[in-house]
Amino acid sequence: MQDWKFILVTEPAARKEIAEACLQQYWMETAPVYVVICSQPEKSERFYGERGKRLYSIQNAAAATENMLIAAHDQGLGGCWVSAFSDDMLRRALNIPDGVNPYAVITIGYPDETPAIPPKFPIENVVFIEKWGNRLRDIAAFMEHYAEHVVNAAKAGKEFVQKAIEKIKE
Repeated sequence: MQDWKFILVTEPAARKEIAEACLQQYWMETAPVYVVICSQPEKSERFYGERGKRLYSIQNAAAATENMLIAAHDQGLGGCWVSAFSDDMLRRALNIPDGVNPYAVITIGYPDETPAIPPKFPIENVVFIEKWGNRLRDIAAFMEHYAEHVVNAAKAGKEFVQKAIEKIKE
């Protein structure tokens, strides 16, 4: 849908106003570039109804935000996803019209530090198999079974493609 829009901000005065709108997170001003991710939910609503407006529009903006952060990191840059802000203050600072929602501010610059990766929950605590609550008990055993499933699916896919090519040749 590409219902997102981006506002690139580099002017120091504008960055200061945005940092103020982001609940006075003045550390943001050390980053030379901000990208403000906005979305036009009515665009998604036209195709997907209320679900498009309330969910897909947000998902699209979140995916775009994460992809920008990954791309910045790939270029040796640092970035931070800021989502705590006053909508009204951010709208005023950037002249964002009604019908357009700001969802995130990304700060981009060269990092001063490399923070440690935060601890994560073990896979057994976040993955269920087949239905909610069915916890993974033995990952090695499951992955061996899953690997067999992947091999069989790939084999079936290859056979399907070969049959399709044969039909095309006929």
